[in-house]
Formats: sequence, structure tokens, C-alpha cells
Amino acid sequence: MRRTGHRAIPALLVSAAMALGGLAGTMPAQATPTAAPAATPTPHTVTYDNYSLKIDDKPTYIWGGEFHYFRQPSPDLWRDTLQKMKSGGFNTVSLYFDWAYHSPKKGVYDFTGVRDVDKLLDIANEVGIYVIARPGPYIQAEVDGGGYPAWLNVTPGHEKSLDPDHIANVDEWFDHINPILARHQLTNGTGSVIAYQVENEFYNYGDADRAYVAHIRDKARADGITVPTTGNHIYFGAHPADFKSYNEGAGALDIDGIDKYPLGFNCTDPAWSPVQTDLEGFHRPGKPLFIPEFQGGSINYWGGSDGDKCREKLNSEFASVFYKNNIAAGATMQSFYMTYGGTNWGRQAMSGTYTSYDYGAPITESRQLTDRYQQDKLIGYFLQSVTPITRTDKVTAPALTNPAAITDTARRNPDTGTQFHTLRHNDSTSTSTDSTGIALTVGGNHSGYTFDDTATQLQYTGTWTHADQSAGYTAGEYQRTESWSNVAGNSITVPFTGTGVRWIGSKAANHALADVYIDDAKVDTVDSYGSGAEVKDQVLFSKDGLAAGNHTLKIVVTAGKNPAAPAYAKYVSVDAIDVVDTTKTRTYPSVPQKAGTAVTVAGRDSKILVADYKLGATQLQYSTSEILTHAQIGDRDVAVLYGRGGQAGETVLNYAQQPTVQVLAGAVDQTWDPATGDLRLNYTHSGLARVLIGGPGSTRPLLLLLGDDQNAKKFWRTDTTNGPVLLHGSDLLRTATASSGRLDLTGDSSAQQSVEVFAKGNDPITWNGAALATVPGIGGSAAGNLAGPAPVSLPALTTWKHAAESPEAQPGFDDSSWKVADRTSSNSITKPGTLPVLFADDYGYHYGDVWYRGHFQAVTEATGVNLSAITGGSGIYSVWVNGTFIGTSNDGTGHNFPFPAGVLKPGADNEVSVLVANMGHDYNPGTNDANKAARGLTGAFLTGAPLSVITWRIQGARGGEDLVDTARGPMNTGGLYGERSGWTLPDFPDSSWTGTTLATRDNTPGVSWYRTKATLNVPAGQDTSIGLKIADDPNRKYRALIYVNGWLLGTYINNVGPQHVFPLPNGILDPRGDNSIAIALWNEGATNGGLGTVTLENLGTTASSLNPAPVTGPGYNAATYAGPTAHNAALTLSAPDNANPAGTYPVSAAFTVPGGQQNATGVGLALNLPTGWTAQPTGPTTAATVAAGSSFTATWNVTAPSGTLPVISPLTTTATYTQQNTDQQLTDTRTVRRLTTPTTTTDVSKLPFLGSTNGWNGGVKLDRSNDNKPIRIAGTTYAVGIGSNAGSSVILYLGGHCNRFTATVGVDDEVGNYGSVTYTVRADGTTLTTTPVLRGSDPAGTTIDIAVPAGTTVLEIAAGDGGDGGGSDHADWANPKVYCS
Repeated sequence: MRRTGHRAIPALLVSAAMALGGLAGTMPAQATPTAAPAATPTPHTVTYDNYSLKIDDKPTYIWGGEFHYFRQPSPDLWRDTLQKMKSGGFNTVSLYFDWAYHSPKKGVYDFTGVRDVDKLLDIANEVGIYVIARPGPYIQAEVDGGGYPAWLNVTPGHEKSLDPDHIANVDEWFDHINPILARHQLTNGTGSVIAYQVENEFYNYGDADRAYVAHIRDKARADGITVPTTGNHIYFGAHPADFKSYNEGAGALDIDGIDKYPLGFNCTDPAWSPVQTDLEGFHRPGKPLFIPEFQGGSINYWGGSDGDKCREKLNSEFASVFYKNNIAAGATMQSFYMTYGGTNWGRQAMSGTYTSYDYGAPITESRQLTDRYQQDKLIGYFLQSVTPITRTDKVTAPALTNPAAITDTARRNPDTGTQFHTLRHNDSTSTSTDSTGIALTVGGNHSGYTFDDTATQLQYTGTWTHADQSAGYTAGEYQRTESWSNVAGNSITVPFTGTGVRWIGSKAANHALADVYIDDAKVDTVDSYGSGAEVKDQVLFSKDGLAAGNHTLKIVVTAGKNPAAPAYAKYVSVDAIDVVDTTKTRTYPSVPQKAGTAVTVAGRDSKILVADYKLGATQLQYSTSEILTHAQIGDRDVAVLYGRGGQAGETVLNYAQQPTVQVLAGAVDQTWDPATGDLRLNYTHSGLARVLIGGPGSTRPLLLLLGDDQNAKKFWRTDTTNGPVLLHGSDLLRTATASSGRLDLTGDSSAQQSVEVFAKGNDPITWNGAALATVPGIGGSAAGNLAGPAPVSLPALTTWKHAAESPEAQPGFDDSSWKVADRTSSNSITKPGTLPVLFADDYGYHYGDVWYRGHFQAVTEATGVNLSAITGGSGIYSVWVNGTFIGTSNDGTGHNFPFPAGVLKPGADNEVSVLVANMGHDYNPGTNDANKAARGLTGAFLTGAPLSVITWRIQGARGGEDLVDTARGPMNTGGLYGERSGWTLPDFPDSSWTGTTLATRDNTPGVSWYRTKATLNVPAGQDTSIGLKIADDPNRKYRALIYVNGWLLGTYINNVGPQHVFPLPNGILDPRGDNSIAIALWNEGATNGGLGTVTLENLGTTASSLNPAPVTGPGYNAATYAGPTAHNAALTLSAPDNANPAGTYPVSAAFTVPGGQQNATGVGLALNLPTGWTAQPTGPTTAATVAAGSSFTATWNVTAPSGTLPVISPLTTTATYTQQNTDQQLTDTRTVRRLTTPTTTTDVSKLPFLGSTNGWNGGVKLDRSNDNKPIRIAGTTYAVGIGSNAGSSVILYLGGHCNRFTATVGVDDEVGNYGSVTYTVRADGTTLTTTPVLRGSDPAGTTIDIAVPAGTTVLEIAAGDGGDGGGSDHADWANPKVYCS
């Protein structure tokens, strides 16, 4: 459904001066909600150049974070998250738009309620944060199917391609989402969308791939998208020398970028990887360096670690080192995945991941702010206030006094000359504490290096090679060019004017010696040899102290080399020449200047030191403190500088005359140098020192706030129409609004605490709507105190109700309304192990658990039932036969369940019931349609009786794709009886249930339910995050679904973990009212079941302005959730298991009225047959009365049509009758299988299978390896065959017509030398041959050529484990053939 009635909201930036990221000294204006449509929205421009994105032609540093609205089912919490991001220094939010979340069925779309993305984008605009829109169509994001709707799994079409079927589906999605995004673009003046990502992580660059990307790009343009198109399609493991992208060529986007996750996804390993030092090599000329996803946390998996463990590894130190390294590389667009992760409520999680998507993000799943959030804020505030960072070139780093331990990556703005020095340990993983001094030269600004090697000022003699960016090895070179020669005597002469010169080049194993001359006098012989990998951007030679004036540099290639260099070391390379003119510069030979002080890097830390910068109206020569933010507030500038607690700081400002310096707080030494105009301040970072500088030497007074990093993190910054506002203290500043002579602030406080407000004027201040009493603070602030929250008391959950479930497992359960499994083909990538197709998706059941009920006639040969299933990570399935529980398995690839003695009913209808978990579909990171892998049963046959047929019926979520509850959506409820009956809902009548307390022990296999009510009374004016916790002995094997007020907010697996606490989002949870909790418990077996203790936990409380509105959904309605009409009679059809064309077979239908029920009258039995089938009654088909305790049977002779029969033919009988004065109808169906008898030499992979199982990775593969690659054994590739993993079996029907079987067998080359497998061939259950253990290291495949005994009906080929486990046991049957006549 498309949302209508959208109200236009003017873009948050109404003038260039208020642009996010703004000019130096400004921060984004805080937009206020607009109550009425804008009369004339003001359009804006979004462009870019070689350095950065430009908003209204102003360079803007994009400091973004990822947030998933679909993982936070409470729209008012969207505002909470976006406000926290904005207040935390982020000016941009990156938003995936999840196709599956909005489309439960082809052609059906929903953008209302918790899916109202119009509202989401309105909120982003009101909060004042830019949006990078990422609508896929594929998003990955660890959501089910990677964001592809599950209905796509059953449609034809190869994904991520121009396949017409796929493109039609994709365009359908874009027809709905693109118009919404288009009307929220900044370029229209009606929103804050500044970029549109085309596809996601698409690492394919062929012609067809580029045409596919071009289609999506062009579709966006046709749908009104005018902002720049972006991508994240540079492979994350690419090397700068040889990477491919969509920055150029067919399908080119405006800006393509690279995703980076440098620490991987194992949070239990605390080890760090070094920072990548060649990121700048991914920069493309004319475009900014863009990192659309940089690591902000980590995925977590079932049985693994949790978000807190990831935060320990990816902590504030990680942000300081790695994020600043990106800045040092010149990136001016970077976004962090995730900033707020959220909750996989419903069934959003992809296979393998669990409910929490906390991700170890800086904002926790329970919406709490962490120390890494504060570190992100420190960097974000800096980037938005010190705007010369948006336009820099890499320059030669100055000398350090401790280069062995510390490194500096230097950049300079070519327009302002502002320098940025990023200092960290050479070994970025180091935890040591080291110090250094740094030599700084300010003034005499120029961009990059003075002369590139291609400049005309460089005069080459002899033979030189001039390489440009077309040569891969120039990656990392200045301007992607390099000149080199290996001929002795060749030279370069460079005339220059200045007092110093530097030769920039690389060190490499093939480099040699060169003589260097200044003004025709030899001054040095330079050795550019370096062992190991080439190291670029090195100062190979430098000369300072020359007399001011004209000079000449000459470099001459010699025949000499380093003694350690190889014989081919003959090359000399020149990348650039840099000239220094000290007559135009100021040099500080050693910074800091104060004796006994240094720049200290303590452990894993990094600092960005700024030099030659206009700090408001004051010239900043340099500071060894980092800049947090600065702004003009009223008639003065206010700047916040900080450093690690206890470390020395030094700040040098330059004035034309000596200013007046007042140290208002703290210990700050001052030194004035009248010769240079430098004012030097020295201090230790501790607490918050305050220095006010004014007087005759200043243009405008400057208030310096000099603090340690912990105090810096207490600052909050936002802008109002009356100017910037700085707040020191509180746990969060949400908004600041200046109006009517008052400053209104909103925010959070976790305890009573003091605050200071730095703002223009002396207007009264309110906090969360109440007057804030203030007194004058030190330095012109307004000081006050905030109240903390009141105590929160959460109720104990004691009054529980319990009800057993799983009637589907009981004999005689009426499944006549369920869907009959009758499909013979599927668009899934999974090969059915048996027919008919049993995949849940193919019958419209995409999410949640699914029930199967199979009916079969028992034969004495049947010893069990062999089931294969694909459940997704940590999934299980439980099995009952005739009401007797026979086991649970998590082995989805083929499990035999033996029948207990006496459980079968020979010659009668037998029932097998299977409950299968669906733990999420796979995503599709490549192009192999992985999301189309099946879920549910994939194969089923009777062990020992493969010719017997099981007729299956399937039941999943009520309504399937036609939703009963559209508010909560398709992923909220599955196929459990209680889910289908409304037991999840808050007003379900459970008065008849049995009272119980927790913990409890219930060892009944299958499902039961627990319900209770929690009445909450959180004090008003507070934001309390509440979680539900389950605690129990991990040896107890059960799983649970947690419903709160009808919303599925948790999936818990007691014996797997790791999640035990489930945050309950406010809005879904009523913090001041009644809440229902319903828990569906699935015991895996007959022991160790039951439910542990369940409690409510306070996950964080603040006094806050946040008050989320209730999120509503439909309640219980008896008519809506009524079950099928109950029948007091039964109908059973008996039909042949197998049929041949034109064959005639006896069929009977038995109508039974159980004892104790009313008689049935007017009974009529009929057959409904597929086209071409005929039936001839062989007895009466009607009965006037069938008395209680008796039955009536009708019989027919049924004839199959001649010609080719379908693989499966459903035969259905219908009974019409009257009982209890009501006309009623019953049906029963049996599926009849066509047996195909091979009559010539036939490839096994081309035959239908009676059954197949595979030991791993879905079903067996036809003509492909188990990894879905070409079959390859010992270097030989085979076009035909079967790929599998040990523990596999294929059962073939031969019908007595075959006499020989051949194949070449062996472990597939895809596992290298690993793997150990045995290969067995059986005829009618008798083993004909078993090979020795074959291994991946074998030099050749093994030939099987064996006679098949005359009259053999069934042939089985099986691959077994070689005795050391099934890992890497990729078993191939190459060219398998049966020889038949």
C-alpha cells in the first residue's frame, strides 16, 4: 500500500549559511518541525569535486552512521535514534530500505505504521540530518534473504542481472520506493536526501553486470532522483593497484566507494589488525574518497558472542585510530555500520543470526550511549567545525623526534594552508606509551608538492619512462604518476626559487643509487633501495638552509647499488619535487616548545593536530591539543580543545599586538613573544581550564576551554536561529530552540548533575519544558542543575497461565483444510530430495515454523522415515508418527527416524507429523541466488520402502501471503497452532488455561504456551528501557518465541545462546500500563524441557523529554482466529502409491463416524481426478445413514491416461453429508507417483530420484560439485555427474531393466587435499561394492564398473564419511550411468 496525503516539509537547510557542515566555525542549524506545508520549498544543490561533496557549493564532510528503521518498530524511537546521532556529531544517516519489510506478496506494498518511510524521512529532515538512501534492491544487512522479499524465492529469474523476470520484480519495487525518496530530496527543498545508492556491495564488473547497474541507475533518474548516485562496489579486499569500481565505464555512478571491516567479525578474538596505509590509492580523480561502510561493530551469530563483547574490541580506541586514519587518507565521506543496530523483531534475521542486532554499535540495542559514541562525537564535532578538512592534499610529513615509534600523516588545505597532522604509533596495534616532538612550518602555503614529476619545470635528459594512472603500480604515487630510468648518466634538472628542496619518491628492491647536485655541486648520493614491498611517498633527499633566491636541483642516475640489493636494482624514480621558502613561512623546529613536554600517544590512540588555522577570528599557529569544536557565540569566539588526561598541551596563537590573557580556571602558563606575535599557552589536560583572550591584539575575544578528553565528551553542540549553543554536562542534548526571548533545551539526564550553557545573550532557559534555574558560570556561561530520574520499580512476573499445544502431532487431527503438497518443480536453487516439492516457500509460507502432516499406507518393509530439511542456522525439526514422538534433529541434510515397535498400523492410514523451524533465509552476497535456497522439508521417504509414497499437507502462518495482521506484518507470526489461533495477542481469552509459576519443568515434546500480564508504572518524564530476561540451565534443550502485546520481540534458544535479555521497545511496550507477554516454548525432546525464570530488567533510565506514542496493532477477534469447522467424521482415501500410463488401479474411500458422535445422513462419496484420469465405481457411492461407530466405503477402478503422466498426480475424494442438522463436506487427497523406468544407457543425473539426501550444503547437486562449481577430480573436469557431501544418498528406480552401473568417483578438487570418502552401491538394499577410503590428495579418480543383478528394482549410490568426520568430504560421482534395455 502506498502512503497518501504526504505533507511537504521544507528542507532543513534554508540557506547556504545553515548548511550542515557549514563554514568554518559553524555547525548545522537545528531544524524545527514544520506545522504546515511550505509555500515555496527552496531547492538546494548537491555536487562534488575531487575533494568532497558540496552542499550549495560548500564543501561538506559527510560523517555518517547506519541506522535501520525496520529494526526499531516504534516510529517515535526513530526520532530518538536520529536525535542521538545528530547530537553525537553525525551529520548524515545511511538508510537501507528493506524491500522484504514492505512487500509480503508480489504486487502488495505497505508503507504505513512501522513501515511509514515518509514519516521516517520527515523526521530526519526535522532533526536536521542528511540521508544517504540505499534502496537496494539487495541490501544484505543480515536480514532475511538480504532484503529480497521471500515471495521472490518462488519466482523465475536470475537475481542481480537483467533477466527479464528479475528486472520486472525489481522495477516493481522501485516504482514504489523511488517516488518516496524523490520527494524527500534536498535538491527539491522538501527533504534531506543527499545521495542515492545504486545496488549494494556488487563486486561484479562484466559487461552484463554493468548493464544491470546502469538499468537501476537509469530507473532512479527516470523516477525523479536528482541527487548524486553512489555505490559501495569496490571489493573490500581490493588492492589500490588493481581495484575495479563503478567510478568509470559502463554503469558508472557519480561516486563509488569501498566498504572496510578491518577487524573482521570475531569478537572473541581481541587482536587488532593494522590500519590500512594505502587507502588513498582508492581515490579517483574528480571524485571524493568515499567509504560508505566502515566498521562500526560486528555481526553476531547463534552460539557466538554478544554486542557487549564486540564493543570491548571495537572500542573508543578503535574509533580514534581507524576513523582518523581514514581522515588522514583524505576520505571526506565515511559512514559507520552500525551506529544503532536494533532488534531483529519478528523473523527479520537471516539464517545464522539471532534476535539482537546490537552489533556492538556505539548506541546499544537498548538505546544507551557508550564511550565509543562519545569518541565518535569528538571526531564528528571536529569535522563539522574545522571545515578546511574537506579540501586537503597529502604533503610531506615534518620530522619527528621519535620516528621509530610515532608516525605522522600530514595533509594541507590548498586554499587556506591549514595543516592536519594525524599522529599514531607506527605499529597501530601497539599498546605502549610513546612521545615525540614535531617540527612544524606554517605559512608559505601551497597545495601538495610544488612540482609533480610531469611538470614542465622538470628537465629530463636521456631515456625516462613517464607512467600515469593507467599503470597499476602508480597507485599511491602523487597524482598517480611516476618517472623512472635505469640508464646511468640520465638526469633531471629542476630550477627553483626558495630556501629548501625535497625529492619525493619511493623505496623498492629494484631501486639503485643517484647523485644529487645543488647549484652544480654534488651534495649527496641517495640510496633508494628498500627490502620488501615498495614504500611510496618517501622523502629521498632534502636540503634546507639555502640562501633565499634561485637554485638548481639535479638528480643523476648512477651505475651503483646497495650491496644488499639484487642485480636488477638499477632504477631511480621521481614522484615529485617540493620547494620550501622560509622567507614566507614560520618554522617551529620542535613542537611542543616548552622543555620537558612532548606529544604523547598512550596506547591505541591517534591525534589530529591542527596548524595554520583561523580559529574564528584568531590565527592558530598550532596546538598539541585536539580541537573539539569552536563557534562565534555572541560577540566572542568559543573553542573547546582537549587531550588525554594528564598529558601536556601547548597552543600557540598569533596576534599583531600583545593581547590580554585571563586564566579564569585551571593552571595555564602563558608566554608572549613580541618578535613573532606568538602567544604560547602551556597546560596539562585535566578538568576544564578556561582562558579568555582579548584586548587590543584581538579582533574578537576568544574563550578557550581546555579540557581532558572525559570533559570534552561532556560537551554538546547544536545551533539555533539565535546562534550556536554549547552545553557542558547532561547525558544528552536533544534539541535547542531559540524563540520569544527564551532558549528551550531538551535532553536526558541519568542522575542529578550540573550543567553549563554557553549561548548568546542571557535569555531564560528551559529544560524539557520546565524553567532551568541558572547562575552566572565561569567564562560567561549559565550554570544550573538537572534533576535525575525517579527510581523505577518493575513488577515480578508471577501470575502465569499455561496451555499445551501441538494438536497437529496427534492421530486423527483434521488437516483437510491444509494445502496439499503437489508441486513437481520449483524455482529454488535447492534440488528436491523427493517429489512432490515440500519447500515451504513454494506454498506461500515464508516466515516462521511450518507443520507437515504425511499420510501413508504402512508396509512391512518400512523401518522408519528418512527426512531432509533446511531450517537455517540453529534450526531443528521434531517428528511424530501416529502421535508418538520419535525424535528431533538439527541435521537438516538427511536423518533417519526409526519407527518404534508397534507404532505402525499395517494396512491402514498412518500419519507422520513434522514441525520444522525456519530460522531465516540465506542472503545472497554473490550472484548465485543463495536466498532461493529452500526452507522446510526438502525430501522424505520411508526407510526400507522407497516405493511407498507419503502424501503431504502443509500449514504455515495463517493466511500465508494474504496477511491476517497487516500492522505487524508477514514476519511476526508463523505456523504454530497458538500463532494461528491468536494466542500471541494481548486480549486473547486465556481464563481456561492452567495457572503456573516459573521456573517450571515440562518434558512433553513439542510446543506449549505461557502467558502473563505486566503492569508498568514508569514515572512520567522518564525514558526507561526495559528488557525481558530468560535464565536457565544451558543443558536444557528448548527454544522460545517471546511475544509482547502481540509483537514477536525475541527468539530464544536456551542451549545455544548467546542472547538471554531482549530489549522491549517503548511504544510496543506501554511503560505506564498493562502489557501482555506470551511465550511459545518448543521442547526438543522428552527430557530437559520447561521454561526457566522470566524477569523484567531495567536496561537504562534517564529523565527525558522522550515519550513515544503507542504502536498499535489489531487485537484478538474470535471470528478472525477461528479454526476450521470441526468435523465429527473422518474420510480416508486409499490409492496406489505408483502408477503407469493407461494403468488401472483400485481406489477406495472410507467415511467413518466415530463412536459417541451423531449419525451422518445423506452420505455421498465422489472422486475428483486430474485431467485425463477416469473412474468407474465398483460399488455404491452413497449411503442414507452412517451410524456412530461405523463406516461406509466406496470403491472405484481408476485408469490413468495414456501418454506421459505428470510426476505427481493428486487424487481427491469428497464426502458430502449431514450431521447435527448441518450440511458438511470433507476431503482427502492422495498423491500418486509416476515411475519412470530407464530403458537405455542413461546419465544418473538425468533420472528422477525416488529419494536423495546430502550431508551438507542443501540437496545433492546435479552436474555440479557440492559447492555448485564444475565437478573436478584430480585435475579432470567432468560436465555430468552428482556433487554431494559424505552422508549422502541417491535412490533410483530401475524397474528390473538395468544390468550395469559405472562412474568415476573421488573427492572434488574444491577442497584441495582434504576430505576422505567411501562410495557404496546397493541393489534392493544389498551392497554391491564399497570403495576404500578415497582422499582429496589422491592422484586420480577411482572407476566403479559393476554388474547390477537381474530384476533389480531400486539402486542406491551413497557416499560415506571416511572415519574422520564429514568436513571437506565433497563426494563426486562423475559420469554416473546405468545401462538399461
